[in-house]
Order: sequence, then C-alpha cells, then structure tokens
Amino acid sequence: MKAGILRVLFVFPAVLVAASFFSSCSVDENAAFFTKASESGNSSTKKKVETVKTGEKKEENTWAEKMKEKEAERKAELEKRKKELAEKRAKDEALKEKKLAADKKLEEKEAARKAIAEKKAAGEEAKEKKLAAQKKQEEKDAKADSARKALADKKEAEEKAKEQKIADARKEAAKKKAEDLAAARKAEKEAASKRRQELAAARTARSSRSSSGGGLGGLFSGMGGNSAKQYKSEGHHVYINQRVLGGLSPSNAKIEIDLSEQRARIYKNDGTGSHLAIETQVSTGKSGHSTSTGTFRIKEKLVEKRSTLYGRWVSGSGQTVSSAGDSRSRPSGGSSFVGASMPYWMRINGGIGMHIGYVPDYPASHGCIRVPSAVQPLIFSKVGVGTSVTIKH
Repeated sequence: MKAGILRVLFVFPAVLVAASFFSSCSVDENAAFFTKASESGNSSTKKKVETVKTGEKKEENTWAEKMKEKEAERKAELEKRKKELAEKRAKDEALKEKKLAADKKLEEKEAARKAIAEKKAAGEEAKEKKLAAQKKQEEKDAKADSARKALADKKEAEEKAKEQKIADARKEAAKKKAEDLAAARKAEKEAASKRRQELAAARTARSSRSSSGGGLGGLFSGMGGNSAKQYKSEGHHVYINQRVLGGLSPSNAKIEIDLSEQRARIYKNDGTGSHLAIETQVSTGKSGHSTSTGTFRIKEKLVEKRSTLYGRWVSGSGQTVSSAGDSRSRPSGGSSFVGASMPYWMRINGGIGMHIGYVPDYPASHGCIRVPSAVQPLIFSKVGVGTSVTIKH
C-alpha cells in the first residue's frame, strides 16, 4: 500500500510537469509555472512523505534525489528549448528583415523601373505632341505660303496687266503723236512752200528796193569786207513777215532753232500768241561738234567777234601757214593765230552762239549756228541780251 501511494505521488508531479511543458507557448511563463509547480509539488510531496513514511527514510531520500535530477534535467531541457526558440526567433527575425529588405529593394527597383517607363512614356507623348504641333505649324506655314504665293501671283498678274495697259496707252499715244507730227510736218511743208513763194516775191521786191538805195542794203553797208557773195547769202530760203516785223523787239522776241530742218525762226510773242516774223536757213554743228539742245538766253551781243579756237595761222609776212588752224595746235616756225570772223555775234551757251557764216545745205560748224549774212544783221537788231533761244531736233 505504501508502495502504491509512493508511485501515485511520483507520477502525479511528472504528469503536471509534462502537461505544463507541452501546453505552454511562452518560455519564461512556462519556466515560472514549472518552477512554482515543482516547488508546490515538492512541498506537498515532502509533506505527504513525511506524513506517510514512518521508517523507510533511505528510500525517500533516493526519490527526492531523483526528483531533483528530473527537475535539473527539466530545467536544462527548458533552457535548451528556450535557447533554440530564441535562436529560431532571431533567425526568423533575420530572415524576415532580409525578406523585408529584399522586398523593399524589389519595390524600389520596380518603382524606379515604373518611373523610367512613365518618364519614357511622357517623353514619347511630349515628342508626339511636339511632332504634331510641328506638323500643324508646317501645314499652317504651307497654307500661308500658298496664300502669299497666290496673292503675289495675283499682284504680278495685275502689275503685268497694268503695265500692258500703260504700254498699250503709250503705244497708242506714240502712234497718235507720230500721226500728229506727220500731219504737222505736212502742214509745215505746205507752209514752207507757201513761204518760199512769198520769199521769192519778197526777194524780187527787195532787189528792186536795193537798186534804189532803200530796204536792207543800208543795214548791211557797215559790214566791211564780209560781202553777201562771200557768205553765200544769196539763194538761202529767208522769209520776212513785214506785218509782224515792225512790232518785233527784244522785249517780245523769241528764237527757235530746228536742228533737223536746219532752220531758225524768230517769233513775236504778244497777248494773242506767237507770230512768225523771220525764218531762215542755218547751218549748225557737224558730227563730233553737234549743237547742244535746250532752252537758253542770249548772254552777249557783239557786232565784231573773232573765234578764239578756230581760224588760220599766218606767218610774219602775212602769208597763211594753215587755213584750217586750231589755236591749240601751233605749227612750227614763227606764226600767229587769226581767229575766224563771226560778225553779229550773239552768245547763247558757253562758246556757242549765232553769227554770220558759211551756210551750206547741211550741218558744217563746230557747234555754232551760222546764219546767212542777208538776215543775221536784221535778227541782231530785233533781239537783245536775255532773249529766249530754244534749240531742238
């Protein structure tokens, strides 16, 4: 009976210890529980052993030692389990941290990849927008260029049409002008023919007056050795309107020289218009010495005048060395220059003037207007310094 009681007492604490060990999740609490349970069980067991035992003290001591050994083994096992659990927890924590770090790194990598992809997508989108805007601008520019070209073509067409219209108008005006000029020339020729007839009658009348000592003969009597025969004054087409000539004076006279016709006309200007008073044949500048055109005024009048450029070179004995001399080209030997005589000189422009001279049927002077001796003294007497002179073709 004692032996059965002892077995019961031994088995019960062992069952309690095992139950506490396998049901616990906390090492510290289980250890405390087992320690307290062991101490409680030991105390109770000791009390029961002391109560039950009466004599077998040796056997009781052996059991206590065994219980201590069991307790030591249990504590050692608990410490081992606790250490293993701590190591496992530490390992799990390390694995967990490592996994978390790897996950975080993976997330960061994924976030970076996603950011790069988004940036690339944004760049592609911006590029597409830029290309679209550029294309739109190019289309707009092309449209504007097309509009400008159309406007320029239209303007050019209008300019061409305008130029063509102007050209047609000018052509028509030129045609009309040519027709008017032809008509005027025809009328002028008819008038000239009429004047020649009148001139012939006037010459006949003048000849009769000259034979009696009147008319123009007295006017030319002071010319010295420059006879009418010397200057071919006879036979030139000279017309004098006696009705207008009486009122002609330096204050109302106007001279016109026509280079194409080689004619000089002197007009009387009054309130009723221009009236032809004198018309004569002239000889103007030859090729290389053409007479300048334009409107001028008489600047000087001299009855006697000699050229300072053209004339003849004579020797000391008075013999002519060069009959067609130039004052700028002195011949060899002792000679002197004698300028050509230009009676009844009227300076018009620079060294150009009107004077008596040789008058063939063509331009023959060095630029001056040569006038027949039969009429130049009369013209000289009717004009003055300041009288207008128009030279034209």
